[in-house]
Amino acid sequence: MRMPTVNDSGKPFGSAVLTINGVAFVGENISIQEPSSTVEVRDEDGDPSGQITVPGFVTGTTTAQFASSATVAPTIGATFQYTANAGSALTYYVSEVGQPVAQMDVKKVTLGFRKKLT
Repeated sequence: MRMPTVNDSGKPFGSAVLTINGVAFVGENISIQEPSSTVEVRDEDGDPSGQITVPGFVTGTTTAQFASSATVAPTIGATFQYTANAGSALTYYVSEVGQPVAQMDVKKVTLGFRKKLT
C-alpha cells in the first residue's frame, strides 16, 4: 500500500502528466519561457519617452519519464496541451528530442517544445 503524501503547508506540489500522441509521460521538470523584445524610444535629448514591448516565441523544455518499456519517444511535430499557472490549456509541439540513458534510472526523454501559433 502506498504511503499517503502529506502537505501541511498548502503549497503547490508535484509536476504534470503530458499526454503526447495518446501516451502519458510524467514531466519531471517543465520549464516554459515567455520572452519579449522591447523597443526603447528616446526624445531629442536622449531621455526616455516611450517603449514598446512585443511578445516573443513561447518555448519550453522538459525531461519526461517513459510510460512503459514499450513506449517510444515522441517525434518532432507531435502536439500536446499544457496548462501553466492556472491559465488556459495551450497547445505546444515537440521541436527537439533527446534520449539520455543513465545507470540506475528510469528511461526518459528530453524534449524541447514551442507554443503552436495556429
